[in-house]
Amino acid sequence: MAELLIAVLTTVACVYGTSAVTKLSGRRAYRSYRDGLGDTALVPAHLLPAAASALAVGEAVVAAGLVTAAILTAAALPGAVTVATVGLGGAALLTGILVTGVAVIMSRGTQARCACFGAAASRPLGGSHLSRNLSLLAVIVVGLSGNEIAHGRPVPPGVAVAAAAGAVTGLLLVRLDDLITVFTPVSRGSAG
Repeated sequence: MAELLIAVLTTVACVYGTSAVTKLSGRRAYRSYRDGLGDTALVPAHLLPAAASALAVGEAVVAAGLVTAAILTAAALPGAVTVATVGLGGAALLTGILVTGVAVIMSRGTQARCACFGAAASRPLGGSHLSRNLSLLAVIVVGLSGNEIAHGRPVPPGVAVAAAAGAVTGLLLVRLDDLITVFTPVSRGSAG
C-alpha cells in the first residue's frame, strides 16, 4: 500500500511542482500567469497581485511537502504519515479552490484562457480543466485514504515503479490540453 501512496504523492507533486515552476520561472512567465488569472474575473483587481502570489507560492509549498512525504514514505521513516497527511490535505484544499474557480468561470460564461501552468494556453477554461481538477482531487482522496493504512518498508523496485507511474500520470495531467488538441478531430472548414 505504501507504493500506491508514493504514486499518488508523486503525481500530485509533479502537477503542482510543474505549475509553480512554470509560473515562477521568470518575470514574463509570472506576468502572463497573473494576467491570465485576472482574465478570469475571480479576483478583484486590487487583490490580484496578492492572490497570484499566494496561489503560486501555495503550489510550490504543496509540491515540496509532497516530495518530502514521498521520500519519507519510501524510506519508511518516522513522520511519513503525518507529512503525507498534511501535504495531501494542503493539496486537497488547493485543488478544491481550483475546482470551485473553474466551475464559477464556467457558470458565468467567462471567456478566460487557462493560466494553470504559467502562460495562458490556447484553450479557454472549461470542462476539460474541471475534469482534470476533479480527477486530481479524486487521486488526492485515494492518497489520503491509503495513507492511514500504508505500513512497512516498500521494496526499492516497487518504489521506482510507483514513482515512475506517478510522474507519468502527473505529466499526462499537466499536458492534458495538448492531448485533447492532438486527439480532437479536425473539421473540414479548419483543415485548409
